Amino acid sequence: MPFPAIEELIPHRPPMVMVDHVVKVDGLKTETSFVVKPECIFVKQGLLSEMGMLENLAQTSFVFLNYFFIKPDEVLWDKEKNNLGVISTILNLEVWALPSVGDQLLTCTHTELVFTSDFLKICNIQGHVLVDGKTALEATMKMLLQTKDQ
Repeated sequence: MPFPAIEELIPHRPPMVMVDHVVKVDGLKTETSFVVKPECIFVKQGLLSEMGMLENLAQTSFVFLNYFFIKPDEVLWDKEKNNLGVISTILNLEVWALPSVGDQLLTCTHTELVFTSDFLKICNIQGHVLVDGKTALEATMKMLLQTKDQ
């Protein structure tokens, strides 16, 4: 079954969208793809920065949150609810390469749920970004999602 457009799964809008397509959501694992474009705000001198890859990793994690926590016909990111998602901690960050404009990233995450309530979700995310089958970035992050019903 095809996945919805990325704008339906993450709160980000251009120029901050760092995921083009969802490749797979399987249990606690998620994969997305992204082609580095010259107009990307994280590109300098033809290379995607470390921050760009981290943002790509975080947005891939948010895709997972949508599939894991929502109920049918509900959206996790709702402007009227004033939800807030943040990276609270980055651990074990290793960067081996900076992707070039035109490179396609395959970003893979594995999520461990640490805490969940009606108004707060805390997850540990282990992820890596691949370019041409080689790891460009690997990191562990803690993400928080606060939901505020109005």
